[in-house]
Amino acid sequence: MTDARKSVVYVVADLWPFPEKAKEAKQILIAVVPEAKKERSCLKYELCENYNDQAQLTLLQAWSTEEALEAHLNGELITKASENLRTLLALPTVIRRYKNIG
Repeated sequence: MTDARKSVVYVVADLWPFPEKAKEAKQILIAVVPEAKKERSCLKYELCENYNDQAQLTLLQAWSTEEALEAHLNGELITKASENLRTLLALPTVIRRYKNIG
C-alpha cells in the first residue's frame, strides 16, 4: 500500500433529523455535497439515505489527509450547514473516522 493511500481518512457521518424536518435537512445537505466535492483534498463526498428510515442520513466521505478533513470540518461550508441543521436534528451527529489498513 502506498503512503498516499495510508494517509486517506474515510468518514461516516450519521445524522438524524426530526421526521417532520427531514426534507429541510436533506435540502441543506444536498447543497453541501457539490461544494464539498470542489475542495481540492476531497476524494469522495456522498449523501445517502437509510432504506428503512428515510429520516436517517449518512455522509460517506474520503479526504486525502487528516489535516484536509480538519480544514473541511472547520471551514465556512460546514460551519454554516451545522448552524442551519442545529434545530432540525433529533440526535447529535455521529462522525466516525477510519483509516485504510489493508
